[in-house]
Amino acid sequence: MASSTPITVTDPVILVLASGATPAAVGTARGRLFESFVAQLLHAYGYSKPSTERLNITANGIELDVAASHEITRQTALAECKAYSSHVPAYMVAVFHSKLVTKRKSTSDDDVQGFFVAIPRLTADGHEYAEQITANDSGFHLLTARDITDRLTERGWIVDCPTSGPLTSDLAVVITEDGVYSACLELDTTSRKPVQVLVWAARGPVPTSVIAAVAAAGYAQGCRVVDARTTPVGPVQEPTSPEPAPVIVSVTGSRSDFEYQLPAAPRFFVGRKRLVDDLCRALDNNAGLLVLNAQSGWGKSSAALKLEALAKERKGFALVTDTRTATHRRFVTDALSLAAQRAQEAKVLTLPPNASWASLPSALQTLRAATWHAGPLVVFFDQFENVFRDVDITREFRDLALAIRDLSDHVLIGFAWKTDVVAWTENYPFQLRDQIRDNSTHLSLGPLGPSEVDVLLRRLEKEINAPLARDLRNRLREYSQGLPWLFKKLAGHLLREVHAGATQEDLANEALNVQNLFDADLAELSPVEYEAVRHIARYAPIAISEVTERVTPQIVESLVNRRLIVQVGERLDTYWDIFRDYLNTGSVPVQDSYILRMGPVSVARLLNHVADNDGDSHVRDLALHMRTSETVVFNLSRELRLLGAAAYEPNRVRILPDIWQAEDQEFELRRRVVTALRRHRALSTFAALAERGGSVTISAFARELPTAFPAVEVRESTWIGYARVYLQWFEYAGLAVQKGSAWMVAPEGTRGTPDLLNGGYRRRARGGFPHDAPVPRYAFCFRSPQAKQRCQMRTGVRSTSCWLSAR
Repeated sequence: MASSTPITVTDPVILVLASGATPAAVGTARGRLFESFVAQLLHAYGYSKPSTERLNITANGIELDVAASHEITRQTALAECKAYSSHVPAYMVAVFHSKLVTKRKSTSDDDVQGFFVAIPRLTADGHEYAEQITANDSGFHLLTARDITDRLTERGWIVDCPTSGPLTSDLAVVITEDGVYSACLELDTTSRKPVQVLVWAARGPVPTSVIAAVAAAGYAQGCRVVDARTTPVGPVQEPTSPEPAPVIVSVTGSRSDFEYQLPAAPRFFVGRKRLVDDLCRALDNNAGLLVLNAQSGWGKSSAALKLEALAKERKGFALVTDTRTATHRRFVTDALSLAAQRAQEAKVLTLPPNASWASLPSALQTLRAATWHAGPLVVFFDQFENVFRDVDITREFRDLALAIRDLSDHVLIGFAWKTDVVAWTENYPFQLRDQIRDNSTHLSLGPLGPSEVDVLLRRLEKEINAPLARDLRNRLREYSQGLPWLFKKLAGHLLREVHAGATQEDLANEALNVQNLFDADLAELSPVEYEAVRHIARYAPIAISEVTERVTPQIVESLVNRRLIVQVGERLDTYWDIFRDYLNTGSVPVQDSYILRMGPVSVARLLNHVADNDGDSHVRDLALHMRTSETVVFNLSRELRLLGAAAYEPNRVRILPDIWQAEDQEFELRRRVVTALRRHRALSTFAALAERGGSVTISAFARELPTAFPAVEVRESTWIGYARVYLQWFEYAGLAVQKGSAWMVAPEGTRGTPDLLNGGYRRRARGGFPHDAPVPRYAFCFRSPQAKQRCQMRTGVRSTSCWLSAR
């Protein structure tokens, strides 16, 4: 009987299927079954039953080391078998050959034969290395899945598919407790995806237990499994897979500079020249595999969309997918299928007539056989941290990452996942994640720099059609911390407030932080909407059908329209993972980032003047009493607002009632300052520095502060001034203590110093050494005659040629 038509030739799959009460029992049974199979395989080469030296069942597959003796020549043979889901790397061949050479030198038998079994096959460089060994060592033998299949066919253990007519792909050798069988995937003639699995024996029917074992294996992909000898010939009318087809969703870019719910589209991409250069090199140098790592909100998705634009500039095609919809292993193959078909429409390539999307190996073979006309094909998997929840799906992506190197001349696979949150669970696939990263071109993203924030500030000025006030510019720069998403969130808030009639002065006085902005978003929701958002955040990404079981579709639509949740295929998620973390934990992983410019003693002067007026004073009156300007009063009161001690009221400074009416005002003031500083990046920077060195000097702290404020660029001397102010506030809060010229983390329960209310502070003399640079005792003073006379009366110094003022 004529056989079926295999439309894509791939390496055969070796399926070792066994049963057991627990996963560990199944693994042990599979190992013993594979051990028995290898014994039969070596027997086909004339060797007696081998002795097992090592049997190991790993997450990657089965590893087996055996030794045997030839039945006729009595030659010793060493065999090392690697049955993995991915291609076996080259270094394993080198390790085995070293063992073989050592064995020959350590025994009288210098003709020991070596069999390296690599299932499914070696990587491309592995095959090159094996060929070099074979050319110089006739006693080294490489057996791949193809070699094993050919040997089994020669021995009559397996035969070709007995069914004629259907399109098939992915031949498999099925090793079971009942014997060795064959299988293949029958394909839909249009989609070229599997619709059922054909299994057959060399002779006779296939046992029911084997049919069940194949159906339970990942190879079947949920499709119906039938005996090819007893099933009527004819096309399958409808796919029988119970698994839903994966939904492939492309990542969408923003439609404006400050649409914070979406990543920046390439036309709104800002700066990152070094990153862009690295992306260009990855494309031009055929990197094959690329990983983008960064913390939440640092622009991974925007970088992926920029990569898409760069690929199209090179006459190629790119598909940037959102992996939050990846719920089955099939997602990987379907993503490759969609990308390849769209690339064909874009005339980047022509798919071969025998294209198959039956499995990952079939998809890779299809791409390998394609005719390429133009630039590269980029398939990028964004939001990849969601995939790590499922080990099987992660392993499929790992297999893609290891195999794509053979196609690096034409295909670039990319991944992006965040690095600031890791699921510390037993099932977290650390090894699979590291294998993807270790075999890739690895790029790390940092926050935006000062010049890039300048560009965004200029675009914001264009958006509001007015220049930004200097103080407001500084606030946006400091608060945003160089995070693209946070800057856009703050800018979006500013735009809404300006359009509602707020002035820049009003906005400059706000103590902005991301938690306040999140609270403002949530304040507009009804109780039902709020609970729906909380539920989505708790289980995100969550199926829409699960959400609509709790709330009406109208509520879901309302939340989508408010842009608080986003739809990704058939699933829902919050518009940003930082917002999701806030809903789940009640805290924001983004620390506060504002610069304190006035020390506690300077602020104490203002506090005591306000206290003299019952805790509420007008800015103009304070300026008169303090003999200073209203700007200075504003700057001093700003520090109080940032630290949670004063309310914002235009042209007034008012100590919060909770402080003013407290029985111990100083205690309440200090408590609020402590609370504010504990969530500030400057304190965590100080604590990390102190942990490394025990104590921290002003200069050392000043060198570290720029890392806490990546978007701020000032002179080195200015950072020293900022460092001194922060350390003084830490000392007041009881969070740091000064020892000589350095500061250390204060023991728990330390009472801060000095007191700021009721005159309990001492103003330091100006020019204290060594904090200020030394200056001349006298300086020339060229002034008007009246000024010279006043200077003479004050200093008692007279000169006929010039006047000297005493310092």
